[in-house]
Amino acid sequence: MGTRANEATEKFRDDNTALFRERTELKGELERLEADGADVSTRRRVRMLRRRIDEVTSQIVSYNMGLVRSYTRRFGGTASAEDRADFESAGLLGLMRAVDSYDPDCGTFGQWAFKPIQREVLKAVRDIDHPNLNLGDFEKRPAILRAQRELQSIDESYQPSNDEIAAAAGVTTAQVRRVLAPPRLSSIHQTIGDGETDLSETIESTDPLPESTIISKMTLTALGSHGLTALDARELYVIVRRFGLDGEPLEKLTEIGETLALSREAVRQIESKALAKLQHPIVLMRLSKPEARPELTFAR
Repeated sequence: MGTRANEATEKFRDDNTALFRERTELKGELERLEADGADVSTRRRVRMLRRRIDEVTSQIVSYNMGLVRSYTRRFGGTASAEDRADFESAGLLGLMRAVDSYDPDCGTFGQWAFKPIQREVLKAVRDIDHPNLNLGDFEKRPAILRAQRELQSIDESYQPSNDEIAAAAGVTTAQVRRVLAPPRLSSIHQTIGDGETDLSETIESTDPLPESTIISKMTLTALGSHGLTALDARELYVIVRRFGLDGEPLEKLTEIGETLALSREAVRQIESKALAKLQHPIVLMRLSKPEARPELTFAR
């Protein structure tokens, strides 16, 4: 059995290498032809080469999908079928990036592809389970949690400090703090306080007229339905903290960056992207529709 398995492994490796070498040769010929000229026969050959490159690339991707499935199985235990599909799609993206950058003279493809596949799958897992952790903190999360468990192994009631966990895990204290107490805000309509108050209701209108207050609340509702739902968790967090939509004091870009372990410029870019989404013509049109505002009637 061992010999047969070894032979199968060797055949897989040889076939994989042959496909990559063919792809490299085809791409080299395509680049030469595109640089030479554009006569009729050359254009025909270019089209043929592109089709063949696509075919070989598809073969390589299909041939190596086992690498993706093997890695994504690590996260499939408690994930939903939809999430598992997202993980596999992310792994496929990593696989395709590995195919584009691989050089057959640099070792086996399995070793080459592991990092790109891992990077994309971890991004997908992070986006679903821990969207407000940056990727670097998320990758250190297992080591931090493991260090915390080991420090508590003798006495479960003992609460190790962030400094102790950081020293045991080989990370910074700030990383420990962000992993163990990540910022969380999943919806502008989440309940707060007694559980009966909607977060959006904490935004007070500056207009003293009652009808304007009602309109303001209905506009916010429309914004929540047609605008804020288009934001991902990180964009939503930045917008809420920048404008104090949760009733807390407004935060500066630098302060938000410290919480999310991002630079001030990175937070500014997230804010700009979120505001662009909220100012999309479709969102503005929906906000201006009559049904987005209540009809006001007054007793005579």
